[in-house]
Amino acid sequence: MKRIVMFSGGVETLAYFSKEMAKEFEKRGYTVFFYDLKREKESARRLRKFIKAGETVMITFNFQGLEKEPGVYSEREGYIWDGYGIPCYNIAADHPYFYHDRLQDLPERYYHISIDRCQEAYFKTYYPEYHSQGFLPLAGTEYAENGYDETEQPMMDVLLTGNYTTLSFFEPYINWINDEYAKFYRGIINELIENSCETVEEVAKKHCERELGKVAEDDFRLVLHKMIFVDLYVRNYYRGEVVKTLVENGITVDVIGKGWEELECSHKENLRIHPQTDSETCLKELKKAKLSINVMPWFKDGAHDRVFNSILNGAVCLSDTSKYLCEELKEGEGVYYYDLKRLEKLPVKVKELLQKEDGLQDIVAKGKAKVLEKHTWKQRAEILINWFEENA
Repeated sequence: MKRIVMFSGGVETLAYFSKEMAKEFEKRGYTVFFYDLKREKESARRLRKFIKAGETVMITFNFQGLEKEPGVYSEREGYIWDGYGIPCYNIAADHPYFYHDRLQDLPERYYHISIDRCQEAYFKTYYPEYHSQGFLPLAGTEYAENGYDETEQPMMDVLLTGNYTTLSFFEPYINWINDEYAKFYRGIINELIENSCETVEEVAKKHCERELGKVAEDDFRLVLHKMIFVDLYVRNYYRGEVVKTLVENGITVDVIGKGWEELECSHKENLRIHPQTDSETCLKELKKAKLSINVMPWFKDGAHDRVFNSILNGAVCLSDTSKYLCEELKEGEGVYYYDLKRLEKLPVKVKELLQKEDGLQDIVAKGKAKVLEKHTWKQRAEILINWFEENA
């Protein structure tokens, strides 16, 4: 397998991850072809010239190239991947319940990759018809550009990179059936907010069984797919609460992303909003930050690239916990952990860290060595190479 198909032209972040891995693939002697989802006709023509049966593998994120796109699928012939016997490795950057509709009618040689160990366990239980390749967490990237002098850049005390959705946006989804169902959904949401260490599937299953008795696996995976808004609600609830807690305690927070204008809080003068931008610009901005805030997107046994990106680019990361992340980076190794249930302690920790500014880079250095060794896209590419060579 010396030829790799990857994707661009879809979600910018996922294309960036792919291009970072492609650098390592090419160093290892692989030829990488990027299929541009915005230029399907031209890409499809070039793809057919690139593919060689028995020598090609496809690597994608979030089912790009696996959604029956016209350039790679036809009703008469099916997927081009099956026609050439190409293994398809899909890194699912969210929980499987986001993708229930897509987890249908996939190529014969489909390999599902999970970025969280809880999500991997769920996939194995509820989608046994597909092959679970394993766990591959997200990774980080160090921004490097000739001529960039970070000493000349204005510094930010606290930075958060990510979008925010106001909670009112989710009300139509909570109320979409009737009052009884709305009460059921709110019960799940309230328990997740109260018990923030639990996964959505754990709490949802508990509530379903309380109301309905034992639920068949096929039924539960469909029910959970219809509750994606619960996941999005709780992650945005806490993202908003974290920023609100900081700005209302006199801490200036810079945020990069959409929706922050809608955050309801006092002392909004302490919230500096920057427009949504691309991955590379976010990395560049992290180089200006003393501290970077991460709110995990409800990964309870995985890691977010925001943590690794922060450390690699010189910012101490403050994050809520996950089992995997705490195994990989101990307190003080580029990261400090806060408890979602004790957010009143977060401003105290932030102020404490900002007061010992000279020591922040020592903290970053302790974590950076570990991240460079284990948590860049170079290492993720190495694991993928091992997997598809073993499966060849």
